[in-house]
Amino acid sequence: MEKKVIFLGLNEINFEYLESYINKGYLPNFKKVFSQYGYMQTKSEAKYELLEPWIQWVTVHTGKTYDEHKIFRLGDIVDHPELKQLWNVAEEKGLTVAAISPFNARNDLKNPLFFVPDPWTKTKLSGPTLIQDLGKAVAQAVNDNAQEKVSKSSIVALMKGAIKYISISKIPHYLSIISKIKKPGAKAIFLDSFLADIFIKEWKNLKPDFSSLFLNTGAHVQHHYMFNSLAYQGKFKNPDWYCPAGYDPLLDVLTNYDNVLGEILKLDVRLFILTGLHQKPHEHLTFYWRLKDHQQSLKVMGIEKFEEVLPRMSRDFLINCSSDQEAKNVQMVLESYKSKNENLPIFTIDNRGKSLFVELTYSNDVNDDFEMVSDLNQKVIKLKPLIAFVAIKNGEHDGIGYFIDTNKKYNKEMIPLTQTFSEICSSFN
Repeated sequence: MEKKVIFLGLNEINFEYLESYINKGYLPNFKKVFSQYGYMQTKSEAKYELLEPWIQWVTVHTGKTYDEHKIFRLGDIVDHPELKQLWNVAEEKGLTVAAISPFNARNDLKNPLFFVPDPWTKTKLSGPTLIQDLGKAVAQAVNDNAQEKVSKSSIVALMKGAIKYISISKIPHYLSIISKIKKPGAKAIFLDSFLADIFIKEWKNLKPDFSSLFLNTGAHVQHHYMFNSLAYQGKFKNPDWYCPAGYDPLLDVLTNYDNVLGEILKLDVRLFILTGLHQKPHEHLTFYWRLKDHQQSLKVMGIEKFEEVLPRMSRDFLINCSSDQEAKNVQMVLESYKSKNENLPIFTIDNRGKSLFVELTYSNDVNDDFEMVSDLNQKVIKLKPLIAFVAIKNGEHDGIGYFIDTNKKYNKEMIPLTQTFSEICSSFN
């Protein structure tokens, strides 16, 4: 290969919004890349329920459609070693590989220089001890975010990581983020900045032939604060208590991405940028809620028999049971709970035998008097003490994504998302 290759995943970013910000005088590095290389559009699944990032990034990583890879849940990739991913292909070509936070990706690699999975996928961490400790700390902090709980071991790892990976020149950048830490999206921006700094410093140290960095804050902020964006032209707006008028969290995220892009461009690599999907404005008032303590909440609802419960993104969680029947029993109880006044279901469940993928899909406002009632065990439970407010939905998934290769020039041509796999693999030759 002529140059080292970096694959940058900017989950669900809307390139039309990038162009809008560029036209307003922001994002100089994106402006440079768009001017020099252009971009292609990618097209993914037709069914809306398949437009989940944990499905579409598996498509990017394997070159297979959902009907071919059948990965429907975040974390399921670990049970499918037959699916060859980009990093597997690169290793087979004799290349050194590395990854930070690849979404729904499996680490069964022979000798990665470093591999830190996303916070929800239970696969092996690889690399120096500190990187592995940081991977565990990030996973713990993200999954316990609803309880605002960070363990002592995670704090120690994060402090050690900050000392090693945050250069003196970046301290003003982090202080700027900290000054806005109460603002929407600031904690997530801090995390993306930290992950990017770890990636870039380790890349400079180890220089892997093929490596990837996945950043998710843009998707999170678009989902929850798109209506505050300078690029949004719709009729909706968020209440001031949720996001202050005049404050644009998405611009903060994209400015951070622009800085990361500028640092990567200095490395003289062949760069691939993908978004998987993008988002369009959501046109209904939809609230997102998350259980604070998943295990305790199940017990309050009368569910005692299950092996483990694992938090996933936002409002989702996974329950593993010892048998199909045990899982059915848990499912029956969860599905029996409805809102007392509206008779609307609280949970939506995907049953795969001994495991249940559960979404807390009740999407209206929940006040202190809100009660949910089980028509199975007749329990009446106040929901508010069990849940944490996550966000008001602003953006929803759209099957069009975007793709850049700094070895080529594009003009918004359209390709299937599956084709990006072969485009990246061709750089390994």
